[in-house]
Amino acid sequence: MDPWTGYEWVVWQIEVIDPEHRISEPYASEGVGFLLDEYSREAVADLAGRRGCVYEGSWEGAWGSDNDPCYRWWFRVPQAQHSQRGPRGWPVAVEECQQALDRFFCDHHHWWGIVDRRRTEALRAGFQA
Repeated sequence: MDPWTGYEWVVWQIEVIDPEHRISEPYASEGVGFLLDEYSREAVADLAGRRGCVYEGSWEGAWGSDNDPCYRWWFRVPQAQHSQRGPRGWPVAVEECQQALDRFFCDHHHWWGIVDRRRTEALRAGFQA
């Protein structure tokens, strides 16, 4: 059973790690953090909205002992969309946003998707995480 069934909104986090530092041009040469945030917001905010979801933001940082570039995005997903799952077990709307983000990377990367428990519970309690 899905523990998030009783929640009006569920916050999903999707993440990609880029150990080869192969983010697509022009993003790599123009300042990855700034441009990726700006362009990814343009790419997915409207798409998420058309699916009834809310784009919550992104983060760029490092992961692991090698400090590989890591990129995260958050989407607030209404329960009706949260329950409609795609092949990976993610909400279909979140998978569509991930596919739109995938164009920023020149190689096939492995994406992770999880419910952000802290943000979801904070939202339910009336706080913005």
